[in-house]
Amino acid sequence: MPKSTGNPITKYPKMIVFDLDYTLWPDWIDSTSGPPFAYDEQTQSIFNMQGDRLSFYCHIAKVIQMIKSFPGTTIALASRTEEPEWARIAIGLLRIPELDNTSLLEIVDYMEIYPGSKINHFKALSEKSNIDCSEMIFFDDEHRNSEVTKLGVHFVKVDARKGVTVDLFEKALERYSKHSGKKQAKINDFFKA
Repeated sequence: MPKSTGNPITKYPKMIVFDLDYTLWPDWIDSTSGPPFAYDEQTQSIFNMQGDRLSFYCHIAKVIQMIKSFPGTTIALASRTEEPEWARIAIGLLRIPELDNTSLLEIVDYMEIYPGSKINHFKALSEKSNIDCSEMIFFDDEHRNSEVTKLGVHFVKVDARKGVTVDLFEKALERYSKHSGKKQAKINDFFKA
């Protein structure tokens, strides 16, 4: 269980959702030359014949390992990449050494990977999982994707230089626990008469 930074975690989300590019790994999958990719166990990265390499940010394995210890919490991916098949290949090859070298694909419960609005991704995730959007946390590097708060999703902005860090993840869990059952405030809420 995560260490507390002051606020005890009394409730965990039912689903934790990650964007891919600049959230789990430090590049856009569609800026690579594409497959075929191969996995390099020594560097824990994938590469292609053109020399492109892609690996997780350094904290991702620990964060995924933490989530797997939460009872009843599922993991999902939501990406608007223009190359969904490339992303699926990468997810199938990239591994989490701390979880018996399991691929991310084997760990993830739900995926919505295709161009378009994250609103559509989250509606589909909710429908497929029977989990209300208000019981989800979403990590993404792009502020425009905070539009999902309209559905009740708890949005967490990720620093694209670092990805999802353990500290950011623990703070997000604490905020979720403290505010669960409440929808995230929108700017318009502050201007109601």
